[in-house]
Amino acid sequence: MTNKAIAVIITGFLLLSPTALGQENQDVSEADGEICYNMATHTISAGASFAECMAYAYYVDAEFNGMTFTGCYNMVSHVADPTVNQTICEAYAWVPAVNIALTAQATTIHNSLVAALAQAELVAVLQGAGPFTVFAPTDAAFAEAGIDLASLDTEDGKVALIDILTYHVVVGSVNSSSLTDGMTVAAYNGDDLTFTVGEGVMVNDANVTLADVPASNGVIHVIDKVLMPPADEPVITEADGEICYNMYSHIIAAHASFDECMAYVYLVDFELNGETFTGCYNTVTHAGRDYVKQEECEAYMWTPAVDIAMTAQATTIHHYRDLTALVAALSQAELVATLQGVGPFTVFAPSDQAFAEAGIDLAALDNEEGKALLTDILLYHVVSGAVPASAVTDGMTATAVNEDDLSFSVAEGVMVNDANVILADIPASNGVIHVIDRVLTPPADEPVVPEGCDYVVGIDESGFAFDNTDLSVAVGETVCWIWTDESMAHNVAEIDSEGDTSRKMGGAYSGPAETTVDYRITFDEDGTFHYICEPHVSMDMVGVVTVGTGVAPPPPSAQPEPSESVPGFLGITVLVAMLGAALVAGRRNL
Repeated sequence: MTNKAIAVIITGFLLLSPTALGQENQDVSEADGEICYNMATHTISAGASFAECMAYAYYVDAEFNGMTFTGCYNMVSHVADPTVNQTICEAYAWVPAVNIALTAQATTIHNSLVAALAQAELVAVLQGAGPFTVFAPTDAAFAEAGIDLASLDTEDGKVALIDILTYHVVVGSVNSSSLTDGMTVAAYNGDDLTFTVGEGVMVNDANVTLADVPASNGVIHVIDKVLMPPADEPVITEADGEICYNMYSHIIAAHASFDECMAYVYLVDFELNGETFTGCYNTVTHAGRDYVKQEECEAYMWTPAVDIAMTAQATTIHHYRDLTALVAALSQAELVATLQGVGPFTVFAPSDQAFAEAGIDLAALDNEEGKALLTDILLYHVVSGAVPASAVTDGMTATAVNEDDLSFSVAEGVMVNDANVILADIPASNGVIHVIDRVLTPPADEPVVPEGCDYVVGIDESGFAFDNTDLSVAVGETVCWIWTDESMAHNVAEIDSEGDTSRKMGGAYSGPAETTVDYRITFDEDGTFHYICEPHVSMDMVGVVTVGTGVAPPPPSAQPEPSESVPGFLGITVLVAMLGAALVAGRRNL
């Protein structure tokens, strides 16, 4: 049998030979010390009792159970070790405890802990008066934790190492008999340690493998894991965020300030204004909500802003079925990615009620034409650049992304077109949102005037009237009557005066009624042009064009043809005739 095999726990009665060389000085009592210390190896037999400490003896060729044994044997624990020489075996002494740092160094199983304490410059602390309780991870525990002291040999590393090590220290001497199940104790670093007591003792997730190792300034409990301090709760400042976000409900408390966001508390049976209140209470706004659960009340956080699309969805005032109305519309128009872009953008976001009042039916717009219309409407609510409410002035205009203009009014509040801004300056990571109470409708596009036409007259939606029945034009301008593929045939026929129902003989005429017409007149003098649609004149399908002054120039007046005779010739002739007659009559009387 090998020496290693002989090093076993020997049970039962041993017949020891008289050649045993043991500790001869038995005058030491238990009151003389607290630890079993080996004067040759300068190590502590951790956990050894006084009786065990005094029971080491060295045997040479001892006969027992038919075997010969030479080595160190403990007559209390019945542990035999043939590898230990006589000098070491006979050097155990019951002595007063030493400080925690020296004790840890002398156990032989805490070399990593001792090295870490030295690197963190904490040895002197654990040599102090104390008392301290130290939960000492073994070398194996340090190895399993993967703590590399070389990588922590920096200023930041030293800070981290000190935090870890002081999480293993409790001020005061806490023996294992004082620990109870569920007990918590504040560690030296300020974080809590939690204890579980069952078949054994656990501190956090580590098992206490050897309890109550005495030291002159406290007690050591050996554990099988390195305790990792919980991550520090960050100290939140106003500069850390821009919005108040609820991690439970995933909504934004729109427009809540930093102070308001940090002031939510959950109260139970709290006396408030003479009443007992249980619910969520804000100590800044003094608003109480008894229907909010504790989990939601305690979940408000001050965080950086998110993009416009996510912000709109999280405000809770844009609800549309399971999504927000605005976000649902953006999604259908494929504009979500646009408003998640870099920006910045300013979005005038209609509330749910605004969408409902506008009668916008997303299902009816789920086609190509509807998508184009929806895109035009939505982009009329977006302005490039971040425009806070403070930058808006009365009468100001801004061009929306769809290229139409928005007009602003500033009085008691702010209006954009005919919509009121009901909540301004909601921050987003890529711009700002202003909530409005109406959907903004883009102005109708100006009709495209065909080449050669100054004005165009068509057929209105009813099919029984011209769409521009009263035009004023300048002399020289051209009016075009144009329609294409109408459901009914129409024409243009000039009449003599307003109220006539028959076309003027020789007047302007587009010809027989047609469903497609392109008829043009260039007016070259002042006047008033009345016209009708012959098939529908009974339905008062008439129109008028006023040209220039509206008054036609008078026709030229009738003048007699000038005579070819010499002026006064007839009178002279008559006078001569009369004189001749008088002469003839005088001669007859003679």
